[in-house]
Amino acid sequence: MKMKKILAMGLASAMVLSLGACGSSDAGSGSSDGTEKTSTGFAGTPDEDTYVVDLRAEPPELNSILTTDVASGDILREVMVGLYKLDENDTPQPDLAETTEVSDDGCTYTMTLRQDAKWTNGEPVTANDFVFSYQTICSKEAASSYAFIVYDNLLNGNEVYEGTMDPSELGVKALDDYTLQVTFENPIPYAKHLFSFASYYPMNQKAYEEIGADVYGDEADKIVTNGAYTISEWTHNDHITLTKNEDFYDPDRCAVGTIRYTMMNDANTRMNAFQGGQTDCINLGADQMDQAEQLGIHTESYVDNGNWYIQFNTQKTDKGLDNANIRRGLGMAIDTQSLCDNILRNGSVPATGLVPTTITGANGEKYRDAVGDVISYNAEEAKKAFEQGLQETGLSADDLHLSILCDDQTSGQRDAEFFQAQWKEVLGIDVEITPQPFKSRLDSMDNGDFDMVYAGWSPDYNDPMTFLDMFTTTNGNNYGKYSNAQYDELIANAMKEGDVVARQDMLAQAEKIVTNDDAAIFPLYFSGVTYAVSDKVQNMTRTGFQEFDFTDAPSSSSDSTTEEAAE
Repeated sequence: MKMKKILAMGLASAMVLSLGACGSSDAGSGSSDGTEKTSTGFAGTPDEDTYVVDLRAEPPELNSILTTDVASGDILREVMVGLYKLDENDTPQPDLAETTEVSDDGCTYTMTLRQDAKWTNGEPVTANDFVFSYQTICSKEAASSYAFIVYDNLLNGNEVYEGTMDPSELGVKALDDYTLQVTFENPIPYAKHLFSFASYYPMNQKAYEEIGADVYGDEADKIVTNGAYTISEWTHNDHITLTKNEDFYDPDRCAVGTIRYTMMNDANTRMNAFQGGQTDCINLGADQMDQAEQLGIHTESYVDNGNWYIQFNTQKTDKGLDNANIRRGLGMAIDTQSLCDNILRNGSVPATGLVPTTITGANGEKYRDAVGDVISYNAEEAKKAFEQGLQETGLSADDLHLSILCDDQTSGQRDAEFFQAQWKEVLGIDVEITPQPFKSRLDSMDNGDFDMVYAGWSPDYNDPMTFLDMFTTTNGNNYGKYSNAQYDELIANAMKEGDVVARQDMLAQAEKIVTNDDAAIFPLYFSGVTYAVSDKVQNMTRTGFQEFDFTDAPSSSSDSTTEEAAE
């Protein structure tokens, strides 16, 4: 979104990850570091009050209770508002929450809501909308893959989700129409980041029930929103058009009147559209970066905090993927430095663990710096592990008949071909490539219809937990059905641990188990993003936690939050 979540391949990148965690584009007035921005030489699309931006992928749906992908998050960020929102520096700022008080134990947040917010069906946004949303996502009937980010954190969340407690016992209460109380199981250092995240958005109960949960958010006329923009048009697999919401309580913070998101899945098509003045912003792949340099097109870059990896379906016993050594051999056989230098060619760097180098750890130190490396490419060790795994399973290399699922975009198939060649060269096996459109890939992952999948994850908040809790046994994003009791216990204990150093040690142990010892996931590279943007675009935020945001223009809103923090 993940919305920093599952990534669509098209997120081509080019920024060394150690350079920083965020950036924004304010074309025409200055860059993210405050310096004067260089002209791209391209004026952009002709309508002055419209930005055309390439989203690359069709959002599977726009239901905040169900959403798990970046494309959907990009749209929801513009049409929905929650208790907090991230500013251009990725710092949570009050949005619907006018005041916030935190209990002495750091677990309970009591927020007074602004009274001038309303839904597009005319109803006011109240505390009850949050209660309904949180109770709904914490029900198994909702079938939300992201339910864990609510029920694992809210008081009594797991019990409500399992049906052993009534939804009214969940840690969310409407004290009155405009006073909301949220209680967490444990103090959460990134609570305000959660409050700005899509799974914590409110939901209008009347609209949700009248439209129907099974189709809510599937079409432009099957969603009710409360944000700065409204969805005026959605032509599937082609474009989504957003229009400034004149009834929004702070319309001045909209950067432009209309945003048209296109869905081009071919890198060359994107470049041609940008040169032809048909789009104002495109992400650049390696070939397009070379072309942009030749044409003198100025580019912008930001760190996207993403991690791309291979996830193994551990239930594929007939193909040996239930065996850790076979999985480890498949992972270590990929020369990730060569992948970054010769295939991606965009500034991405080899992954040395599941958590990227930009994510903050204990005491202000970067997690990756504190923990060190847990995985790496090693062809000889890959061969040994693979052969050992074959012996342990009684299989031969010819018995495996493996396939790798990837996006159908140019870059996704190109990368998969590199993996295919590596496995042939190092392990002597033939692996089939199965490209699918992004939405179909998500469906295949959800149904367990894959052997290996080339996937990416972008963080929901700035903490290692956002990368590590997704591989617990019951997590909805654990598509490979990996299960390790020790891993689950470490993650559960880390969620409760108040000592930041002890918590980090638990997370580091868990990371080593899932990536190295069990090799259920094999990280490949940490990514950044380089893009071209036309001269007309202003007040566009692009960061690792906000792929696109056009609602950070100068605003009349102010931070009136008050807090009583734990001693």
